[in-house]
Amino acid sequence: MGPLTYLASLRTALVCELIATALVAFLLLVGGVGIEIVLLVVAIMLASFLGIVALEYNRRRPFYGDLASVREGVEHPQWFFEMVEEPDYLEGQLAYDALRAIAKAANDDAATYRRQVEEYRDYIETWVHEAKSPLAAAHLMLENLAEGVPADEEGEQLLAKTEALGEEFDRVEGYIEQALYYARSESVDRDYLIRPYELKQLVGDAVRANARTLIAAHVAPFRVDLGKTVFTDEKWMVFILGQLIQNSAKYASSSGAEIVFSGALIDRGLSSERIELEVRDNGCGIPQADLPRVFDRGFTGERGRTGKRSTGIGLYLVKRLCDKMGLGVRADSREGEFFAVTISFPTNKMHYFE
Repeated sequence: MGPLTYLASLRTALVCELIATALVAFLLLVGGVGIEIVLLVVAIMLASFLGIVALEYNRRRPFYGDLASVREGVEHPQWFFEMVEEPDYLEGQLAYDALRAIAKAANDDAATYRRQVEEYRDYIETWVHEAKSPLAAAHLMLENLAEGVPADEEGEQLLAKTEALGEEFDRVEGYIEQALYYARSESVDRDYLIRPYELKQLVGDAVRANARTLIAAHVAPFRVDLGKTVFTDEKWMVFILGQLIQNSAKYASSSGAEIVFSGALIDRGLSSERIELEVRDNGCGIPQADLPRVFDRGFTGERGRTGKRSTGIGLYLVKRLCDKMGLGVRADSREGEFFAVTISFPTNKMHYFE
């Protein structure tokens, strides 16, 4: 707070002081006191008032300055008392005590929220691991059942039903994985580990993990120039690529469907040097009007509204997890021709330790 601002806040007291000074000067003049004495008294009164104002301003200025700094530069109000010293005058102490009570309540609420989030995430992770066990047992039972199916027409029908049931189990397992990574993406913990991996290895793991989905949708995977090393978390990246694979399989063409994974080094030698991994399919694509919102949570767009299995969570998680790892991600599409998602990996290793 500047001096002029402080004086403006004392305008009522200043007006009262001027009225009192004028009244004293009037009484002195009426009493026959000389003009020199009257001017001296007026000067003393005004100087005394301004001196008191200056002393009070210097006394209050540190507290006001701290408050201004907190208002302009502190990201979280809970940090208020790390930056502000307790004032030694009554109004400041009252304001300080009130703000301290508010900050304490905010800190308590934040701590409670963090604890609830951690407990929720722990529960989701436990539930995911428990839910995977019966799914794995069901897959094994289906495989055993398929091996014992007789080679006749009835057996072929039964085999087709077991394969369809296996695909539904895969879909349930995919939704369970989404729940796990959704919980992790909302956590404040940095529960990932950045290490160097070859794109070929990451893409290979993702394709193998989603092989049944690709086979069921008759989608052929292709790999182009993936002999590049990037820095990322293996589990998170395999999950991200899995979401892109499942999305492509969901909207695959009825014939000749393919998904192409291609790597490229962009801006070699510049500060913006990066490795880009593009995942492109030749499916139905999306309208240009839907493209800016494709990573929004719950957004399914025109294609999603016509399908029964669209949740709008998969691409949201792709963007969310990429943001947490400091990776760039963008989408491109042309309706009726293709849909592509490009993930950018900065080549500056220090980027991951900021």
